[in-house]
Amino acid sequence: MSVHGNYAGNPEQPVHQVLTNTSLTDIGDAAKKMVKILASVAIANPSGSGVDCSLYWYKAATATDHLIWFKTVPTKDTLSIADLPVRLAEGDKIKAIGDNTVCVTLFYLDLIPLNRPTV
Repeated sequence: MSVHGNYAGNPEQPVHQVLTNTSLTDIGDAAKKMVKILASVAIANPSGSGVDCSLYWYKAATATDHLIWFKTVPTKDTLSIADLPVRLAEGDKIKAIGDNTVCVTLFYLDLIPLNRPTV
């Protein structure tokens, strides 16, 4: 008999990107061989007016961008999103739309497979 499962842990260094325009922007790199969990996101708006911001999950298997979050980030404020875990398979990535100077920070956990025999 063996035990199979996953350990969701090992927080990675945050991925931080300042948006430079209002187009869809890749945030960080695509997931590699190990599955990742997007645990939380922080979106900071240092500008003098509210900004509509969107997050997309790019699913590599279908080459499709899926809108997963949309909200107006108020003037000189930060929104934290911690109730939207997304499992990223190899090639998947997160994209964002905001405005010039909006900062997007992603916090990932690695999903480590556990396969060990039991006695």
